[in-house]
Amino acid sequence: MSKHTGGAEVKAGFYWNLRKWEMVTLSGNGGTLPGTREDRYLKVPIVAFLFVAPVMGGLYALFLPFIGFAMVFAFLGRKAGAAGRAAVVRIGGLVSPAWRPGEAYLAGKRGKKKQERSDDAEKDKTERV
Repeated sequence: MSKHTGGAEVKAGFYWNLRKWEMVTLSGNGGTLPGTREDRYLKVPIVAFLFVAPVMGGLYALFLPFIGFAMVFAFLGRKAGAAGRAAVVRIGGLVSPAWRPGEAYLAGKRGKKKQERSDDAEKDKTERV
């Protein structure tokens, strides 16, 4: 097995991209391997390819159900995490105090002043009558 880089002129055959895990076939007189100089290719002999291809297909078929279960559990985990975060935020809003530490309430609350003004206005109206 010989090693080549992307963009190199090579003879016909099967080449395995080690970075992307894909097979590239070149037929006829050969050609140029796709990719850049960072892509590494390994030339696979035809005899080895006849044994490796069924093994890779068998492993894919063997692990496919596990991949499906992993995807379902990952999806349910993301949904549960989002629901948990929303619940924490909602409960945090209910439990947090109305006052803010670090603020001074020396002048009292704003609502009391408006009530006192309306009460004073009513007293003035009753005294005038």
